[in-house]
Amino acid sequence: MQVTSAIVLIALPLILTIFGIAYYYITARNKERMSVLEKGLPPDYFKDTPNFFPFILMLGIVSTGISLGIALGAYLWSLEIEAMRGFIFPFVIFFSLGISLIVSYFVLKSIQKKN
Repeated sequence: MQVTSAIVLIALPLILTIFGIAYYYITARNKERMSVLEKGLPPDYFKDTPNFFPFILMLGIVSTGISLGIALGAYLWSLEIEAMRGFIFPFVIFFSLGISLIVSYFVLKSIQKKN
């Protein structure tokens, strides 16, 4: 198979899928807004700004956990313990990722409890 035909066979469905999702999103949003207007609600019913604080907080905690996992994995790798040499890096990274997800869950839960 030629490289150009493979590119066409991969790129064309990808572009069509993205276009289809965008078209569906726009038409569904338009239908929803029209139904809101028909019910008599104000046009600025959808104008509220989304709250990205929990997502950004979780992303920061998880990024910190991953970076600590990489640092701890590099330290344990430098100890040159042969029994742990093959699996210590992924283990420490995923372990610290799990710990950071648990920490972010409890932090977000305490913030939501205060509100």
